[in-house]
Parts: sequence; structure tokens; C-alpha cells
Amino acid sequence: MEQETVYTTVQAGLCCGCGICKGICPKGCISWDKQNGLYVPKIDEKFCIGCGLCVSVCPGLGQNYETAGTAADTVTGSVLGCFNAWSKDSALRNVSASGGVVSTIIRELLTSGVYDGAFCLDSYDYRDQLKTRLYTTEEVGTRWNESNAPKSRYLPVSHEKAIMYIKTHRNTRLIFVGTSCAIRGLQAAIKKLNLERTQYLFIGLFCDKVFNYNVISYFEDTYSPDAPLEALHFKNKESGGWPGDMKFFPKDGKPFYRPLADRTKAKAYFVPERCIYCVDKLNVCADISLGDNYTGKDESKLGSNSVIIRTQIGVSAWAAAKDLLEIRDICIEEIQQAQALDWRLDNLYFGDLKAEQIGNGLDLNDGVPREKEPELFTQDLKNGLKKLRAGAVYDINSTELQKQIRKDNKKPNPAVKFVKRCYSYIKRRIK
Repeated sequence: MEQETVYTTVQAGLCCGCGICKGICPKGCISWDKQNGLYVPKIDEKFCIGCGLCVSVCPGLGQNYETAGTAADTVTGSVLGCFNAWSKDSALRNVSASGGVVSTIIRELLTSGVYDGAFCLDSYDYRDQLKTRLYTTEEVGTRWNESNAPKSRYLPVSHEKAIMYIKTHRNTRLIFVGTSCAIRGLQAAIKKLNLERTQYLFIGLFCDKVFNYNVISYFEDTYSPDAPLEALHFKNKESGGWPGDMKFFPKDGKPFYRPLADRTKAKAYFVPERCIYCVDKLNVCADISLGDNYTGKDESKLGSNSVIIRTQIGVSAWAAAKDLLEIRDICIEEIQQAQALDWRLDNLYFGDLKAEQIGNGLDLNDGVPREKEPELFTQDLKNGLKKLRAGAVYDINSTELQKQIRKDNKKPNPAVKFVKRCYSYIKRRIK
């Protein structure tokens, strides 16, 4: 019997653009189709054999958690160590998005021969889809600081090349860096391919949603209408230090900066739908998880990271690189609070409402305890989806976004707001 494919994911609006399905397809019959600002898989049915591999590794159709008391504890995951840290290499720290910890770990583990390569990004040009590529030991060395690997991209990244590589290099020791959906997809593929999990190091990035690719056109139209952008840094510390402003590189023009707030405002409209159902901000499946340090301790204009060590593989990697880092102990509760996990857990109920709409018993966040009623979030989800739809069609109809922004900026009538609240309350009571 023919199995379903990742076309199911695309139809449901749950694709995260990770590329794991494309990389694992045994017939190479998956290509990319850009829809609503997101690259999604397109299947050539003439060559598809219905093996179901693509959908079996898809992180978009649901994520599993090991229940650990409260919802916040469950989405925090395993914690073997917890630190604030930054690189002792000031040049590397300066070109990184925050503390340079990821770059320091990769460079040390590759140059010391612990791992053979690392899959990272190498471009800030978003005209095409972002895809990771293999960095070898020879490439890292002292030139790592000058590469395009550091800094954050904030856009969906395809890891298809990584999957294609491990299929033919089964004994190569590799480092992978990615958001939670990518890490989950990579691990699912490794399991399906019967590869040895212990030969891979997964460095997981804290993630509070990414943008879709339409945001680049929006930024260009808004801030650089007379000059196409050759590159864009979503975070750059040159103009005022961490957490960093956006840096624009117009073609044949002088680079300029825009404040961090401009990036934050755009996130309400230019996010893949799948992101608003995800609660894995802290990347629980990684060996080492890390992100910007917002704890109020050890902060610096040069940037620093909050780090969670999760597995014995992570412990070993950390031990190999720790002499190159400044490290301070910190409590996991401080990271939980700094990363606003309570607020992020609203996505849990958005996911339940989405699953109810799709049916088939789907659970997008299996194992996370529910502590509220999903119906309480119905209107918030509707409002959020309206904003995302305006951003999703920006490339073909930019006026929809302007209409939505004007609507959002319009002050609500207190009387109308009160009536709507009463109506929602009565509706819930009747149910």
C-alpha cells in the first residue's frame, strides 16, 4: 500500500523548510517550490515509489517530548550542566552573533581531530535558499574568523546536503548546527539510515521563530528601495555592540544599519506558520543547546551565550573546548525565565487548535502537559494567522501587509472590545 508523503505536511501548512525529506529521498524526486515566502518540497510523482521515508523524518508533523513534571520543565529537557560563556578569542567573539561559543567549539573540535567536519552556512545573500555545506578541518584554522559561518540567519535553512553526505560517508564524524526542527529531522534521518548516533555532535540553537524569505523583500522595499541588497546581517554588533542592529549591504552602495526593533516588529508578519505551534525554544534534542544570554548576568556589549549541556556527547565536546572559553555557572531557572518559556508555551495551545482542525489524532507537541484550555487561545491564533497571511503574500501583493499594519495600529473601541470579550466568555460557557 502506498504511504503518504511530505505533501501532507505542505498541505497542512506545517513545513519548516528543513530539507531533510529532500536529502533522504532514495529516488531524488523531491525538488523545491517557493510558496508564501517559504521553500517547500515538491514531489515528482512519476518517480516517487511511495516508500514513506520523507514523511517519516519530517519534524513538521509533530514533536515528541519526555514528560518531566510541568510543561516548562518538559520543554526545558535534560540538563547536565548550565553556564554563561563566551570565547576568549576576541576577534571571533566580535564577528559572532553573541558570545562566539558555537564557532569556538567547532574550530577546536575540528582542528584537534575530534570531528572530521561541520555543516554550517556560508552566505548572507538571501536571494536563493540557504543551505548548509561541509566545512573541513583545513578550512577552519585561523580563517574561521573571516568565513561566512558565524552570525545568525533567522531564516529557514535546508540541511539536504548534510543528509546526502552522511548517506555516502557513513563513518565520518560530523558536527551539525541548527534550530530545534532541523536537529529533530537530522536525528530522525540518522536513525532511519541506521547510522551510529554517537559519531555526531548536535549543537542546537535557541529559537524563537524564524522569518520567511519574503521579509528580505520587505526590508529592501522599506529601507533600501533604490538599491537591491547583496547581503544582510540580521544581527551585527559593529554599530553599538550586543544584541546588535541589522546591517544592510546594498549593491554598489555604502552599508548601513537599522535598529533591532525593526527586525522585531517584522516578526509578527513574516514567520512560517509552523513556528507558531512550536514550543521547543531550548532545543531539547541537541547535545549542547545555546543562545543569547539574557539572564542579566555576565552580559556584555561584546556578547555572551547561555549554554545547556544535555548529553554525554555534549559533556565530552564541552570538555574539549572549555579552556578556550570564559565560563560562569548559572541556574537553569534563570535561563527559563530569561528565555520567557511561560510566554512561549502559548504555542502549545495554538498547536492543539491546529491539530483539531487537521484531525487524524495529530499531536504537534506530544508529551507536554496541558495546563490551560486551548479554546482560550482561539482568538489570539486567528489574529496571529491574519498577520502571517499578509506577510506570506507580500511578494505578490504588498498592499495586504500595509492594510494589516494599519488595522493593527488602529486603537480598538473599548465598548466593542468589551462586547467581544463577553461574547467569547458566553460562548465558552455554553460549550
